[in-house]
Amino acid sequence: MNINPLIDWPDLSSGAPPLDSVRTEHFLPAIRDAITKAEKDIRAIRDNPAAATFENTVEALEFARARVSRVANVFNNILAVKNNDELMQAGGEIKSELARFNNGFMTDGLLFSRLKSVHDAQDGLALDNEQKMLLKRTWNAFVRSGALLGDNEKAVLGGLDEQIATRTTDFQNNVVKAMGDYKKVIADEDELAGVPERLKNIYRQAAEEEGLAGKWVIRLVPPPSDLLAHADNRVLRREIYEAMNSIACGGAHDNRKVIMDIARLRHERAQLLGYDSHAAYMLDDRMAKDPETVMKFLARGEQVYRPAAEKQMKEIRDFALASDGLADFKPWDFDYYNRKLQEKTFNLNVEELLPYFELENVLRGLRQHVEKLFNITVTEEKTGKYPVYGPDVRAWEITDKQSGALIGVMYTDYYARPGEKNGGAWMEVFRDHGLVDGVEKPAIVINCCNFDKPTAEQPCLLSLEDVRTVFHEFGHGLHGLLSKGKYPSQNGINVKWDFMELPSQLQENWVLEEEVLRTFAQHWKTGETLPSELMKKAIALENFNAGYDGMRMTFFARLDMAWYTSDPSSVKSVEELEKGIRDKSWLFPADGSIKSTSFDHIFSGGADYAAGYYSYQWAEVLDADIFETFRENGLYDEKTAQKLRDTIYSKGGTVDPGELFVAMKGREPDPDALFRREGLLPAKKPREGKTPSRPQPPQPKI
Repeated sequence: MNINPLIDWPDLSSGAPPLDSVRTEHFLPAIRDAITKAEKDIRAIRDNPAAATFENTVEALEFARARVSRVANVFNNILAVKNNDELMQAGGEIKSELARFNNGFMTDGLLFSRLKSVHDAQDGLALDNEQKMLLKRTWNAFVRSGALLGDNEKAVLGGLDEQIATRTTDFQNNVVKAMGDYKKVIADEDELAGVPERLKNIYRQAAEEEGLAGKWVIRLVPPPSDLLAHADNRVLRREIYEAMNSIACGGAHDNRKVIMDIARLRHERAQLLGYDSHAAYMLDDRMAKDPETVMKFLARGEQVYRPAAEKQMKEIRDFALASDGLADFKPWDFDYYNRKLQEKTFNLNVEELLPYFELENVLRGLRQHVEKLFNITVTEEKTGKYPVYGPDVRAWEITDKQSGALIGVMYTDYYARPGEKNGGAWMEVFRDHGLVDGVEKPAIVINCCNFDKPTAEQPCLLSLEDVRTVFHEFGHGLHGLLSKGKYPSQNGINVKWDFMELPSQLQENWVLEEEVLRTFAQHWKTGETLPSELMKKAIALENFNAGYDGMRMTFFARLDMAWYTSDPSSVKSVEELEKGIRDKSWLFPADGSIKSTSFDHIFSGGADYAAGYYSYQWAEVLDADIFETFRENGLYDEKTAQKLRDTIYSKGGTVDPGELFVAMKGREPDPDALFRREGLLPAKKPREGKTPSRPQPPQPKI
């Protein structure tokens, strides 16, 4: 008899998922089984002859969906890390089943009438703050899902949601396949002139794994950004740049029609619900509230970033002309000459830093940092207590130092697997903290990245940006783990989307603090700590690209907003829309490259970043402001750290994020805090005896 571990869930420690035994054929039956049982429970809530109460309606709905969430979370996580043709094929049907389930109960008139009676009577109910928030969030979810629509409109909405689920799955599959299909084979090592040996070793090993001994293979996962910064071969740089910037644009996995469909379907859905655009619909439930606020926010950022970015661009162009006589400067030249200019300005070869940022050392320093900041312990579990889905995956237990209690479990999966694993870096949830069958259960989360695997010659070496990514994703994980509300749906990252990046981005601030650097920046061969001179240069280098990076983020945020504020009927093509944004908000003229076709954040899966990409910069303002408090009080000041844990990390979505920020800082956010950190506005003078600001980079001299 074949046992489906997602239906007959094994009794594992902390209720962990059976990741070692799940197979593709298990998902669809398990989803259907979970939906059938959940629908039975929801009908019992709807048909309950007793008067509606918070407990028998709102709270009961929260728990009735737990089984579906448990299976869906395993499916979504495995789809992102172990994708294959069979799973892709099953994925569309599974997501359609989930869309039908959600629409079924969210648009059930009788169920909504019970919810409405509780909602209308809430002022007379003795609800605590968490219960009030759960009622508010549940009510909003029903209304935003069409509960107030007529029967015909509900049917139309259900059809739109199923189509959106299918097309966003198509988008994701096309990106994974297109990235997996790309392969650049190099037969002559001279073509790799300027490329560091560490990269050539990786490309050589990739070739050997494909039976191409004596050659070098370049893939798009992980992104070959370092090659663009080092290859003397301009023809190769151009080819790799164009490949990275035309993913799923043409060929067998073309996403252009998929994108147009997603934009149209979401626009129709928003209008059906009474909104002018998908952006208006999404932002109605965010801190920003409306598209106008977002556009003003982006305009303010561009006002500061553009002059700095244009100055930097001119300096790089002038440098390329002066050093190599390059007058026809192109986008594929930027990383190469930007690196060279940095090296000249700071007398620093960035390759000198990489041997000091070995992944295992970084993880050790990260653990020391979070243990000190949050008064927790992070311990790797190696006994098989928590089954994993592959050899690259590790499990960690997070416990409270004071009580010894288990806070939660985090899986980590740091290496790239082209054609199987999504690109980029992310944190996701297997289970949020909260009540399960009346018992409080800890959170179970996962961190994923796409670093190069170790080779026979060297371990996994990270760039400074990679180090920040590790700290960033762990920050997301801590947000999920440290939340301690009783309802899973409002714990962890279940917050307003433009607040969600705050706990993750905040952790990046500690990376280049000398006290923290010394805990992990050790040479992988010699064990030598990063010399003070190099450390100071690395710190000073931090803001070299602030203007350019700010403009880049602004470009992507404007591209996102353009897709979801435009009337799709007026958009003639993906190329036309993107060219319009490039002409207004980028530093190079349109060159035929297309980012939209691989813009996973806004077109893939649930796409909570759709009309929400600005959230990164929005949250950067918040995290820069909060970190100024640590700079004033001390990097590990106990009182400040405990306040951070008690407000930003432990509350999840149980409290409005604006209130949480004020509880932490004692005031509203200061929008200039980010520009101060980036060196684009003057830094605050530190109080006497407190930690000074990081040194600002000197101005390049050409």
